[in-house]
Amino acid sequence: SDDRIFALSRLVANECGSRSALHDLYGDSLICALFIALARIKPKLARHKGQLSSQHLRKAIDYLEDNFDEPVRLAELSSLTGLSPAYFCHAFKLTTGMPPHRWHMRVRINRAKQHLQDTDKSLSLIAAATGFADQAHFTRVFRKFTGTTPGAWRMNRIG
Repeated sequence: SDDRIFALSRLVANECGSRSALHDLYGDSLICALFIALARIKPKLARHKGQLSSQHLRKAIDYLEDNFDEPVRLAELSSLTGLSPAYFCHAFKLTTGMPPHRWHMRVRINRAKQHLQDTDKSLSLIAAATGFADQAHFTRVFRKFTGTTPGAWRMNRIG
């Protein structure tokens, strides 16, 4: 769907179908311009070598979302795709820009944000509900992802 290629093709077709063709040099120039335009088209690749397919990525992300409150092992994720743990980890990071563990933590933090915003639960209850070992662990990870503590984040949302 390249407008330039379409226009050049139409000019070539008109020149070929015309009874009073213009100069041969004109036709040669049109063909040359068409080939140059075709050569400049870059193929669109669905994914880069080493990345997960969209189906494998969806399986892994769905599994992380469904099991956000539980520890998830790399072997579990890799078995979903039939890849080795090392290759899966590398491919996941190439595809998403982050390793699976960090993705899992981000899912937990997003769920924790929902709890902080929608409920009056204590931070320790939210930490437990989102799979963190304790409130201190929750606070450390939350600060790493958001730049603030869960309590301060909640206060900013309320006030």
